[in-house]
Amino acid sequence: MKIGRVLLALTGAVVLVLGGGLLALRAGAGESDRAEVEKRWADGPSRFVMVDGVRMHVREEGPKDGPVVVLLHGSIVNLHEWDGVAPLLADKYRVVRFDWSPYGLTGPDPSGVYSTPRSAQLMDGLMRALGHDKFALVATSNGSNVGLEYDRAYPGHVTAMAFSMLPLERPSQTRKVDWRLRWMLATHKAVLPDWRAKAFWRIVLDDTTPPAFEPTDRMVDQIYDMNNLPGALDRQAQYIQANVKAFQTSDVGAVAQAVRVPVLLQWCSYDDVISQGAQASVKRFTNTQVQLIEYPDLGHFPMWENPEKFTRDLRVWLDSQAAAPPVSPQTDQVSPRVG
Repeated sequence: MKIGRVLLALTGAVVLVLGGGLLALRAGAGESDRAEVEKRWADGPSRFVMVDGVRMHVREEGPKDGPVVVLLHGSIVNLHEWDGVAPLLADKYRVVRFDWSPYGLTGPDPSGVYSTPRSAQLMDGLMRALGHDKFALVATSNGSNVGLEYDRAYPGHVTAMAFSMLPLERPSQTRKVDWRLRWMLATHKAVLPDWRAKAFWRIVLDDTTPPAFEPTDRMVDQIYDMNNLPGALDRQAQYIQANVKAFQTSDVGAVAQAVRVPVLLQWCSYDDVISQGAQASVKRFTNTQVQLIEYPDLGHFPMWENPEKFTRDLRVWLDSQAAAPPVSPQTDQVSPRVG
């Protein structure tokens, strides 16, 4: 009887502790402190620029008189996705990267609008504020959608475009997702909708990259810290909902027809988040040349998985664009190779 009472008491204590922890997290105890997060992740060349009421996090590296290259990160991440790439370009190029709304350390938008067109509009304001009129654009994942919309809505500024992840169609709704991720996502939505554990983000990276790749603590920490800022997940959910609606009600990929500058497509075949294939993606660019490089061993985060190989090919292509004459629109000149 005594042992039973002890076990019952211990069980009750555990329930109280867990319940109290959940209540505390629901009340905001798990939220990141913005001052501390900025101290950690807005170091070095980082600064903040106000654009249409939005405090935008930006970094500029490399020679001020060098050719400008703008790097656009993907969803859930931030400008640090390019940490392995920027130093390999910054000896020659003026490398500009920023947290596009609603991600990273860029602050809330007083307009309350979170969508690809709004992100492109803010990008236009930021480029004007920084004084960059002509530049090559390198983008991945949903950053590619932002870059394509920017080029369509604000033509004449982008001189060349390079993409790795390119969601011209709605991302796959049938891919097999790690069971742990499905379980954790359901649990978070039901119990802690405004917070995600570090383990959740690590599994997201594991689920979208090759087995040999091991995400570093720095990669996981930055996603955890920034996505747990107050209101961050809600703003991201609004952006994703706007994207889903766009894919359901329009031909999102048609924006590729507006591109009239050279395109590099670094297609990472291990990735299965993007639903359309490499050749189908190439065909959407009906008014320009596309150089296709395929990487069977890279997944959704090639700039983290193998930054040296990824940047080597990107750098060769960027260098060739700086020396190349203007390209006439072509629909059939595709240069595929395997990286």
